[in-house]
Amino acid sequence: MSFYTMAFMGTAPFGSLLAGSLAERIGAPYTLLIGGIGCVAGAVWFQLALPRLRQYVRPIYIEKGILPELQQGIFSTAELSVPPES
Repeated sequence: MSFYTMAFMGTAPFGSLLAGSLAERIGAPYTLLIGGIGCVAGAVWFQLALPRLRQYVRPIYIEKGILPELQQGIFSTAELSVPPES
């Protein structure tokens, strides 16, 4: 968790500096537009890469025993334990 925090908080000032200098040159609305396009492009790229990532991660999850426990938890929460009252 500390590495995530360090990466996120450590790069935020650089992104703010970049956005500020870009906004000064082309204006704030266009800077926000470029940022939004970048976010959408990143989401599309991740969506396209997700099946390949699943191929790499699934064997690790099975080896660690994470998937059977997860599936068992989903089935137990979806199972109706008390009959509904009429």
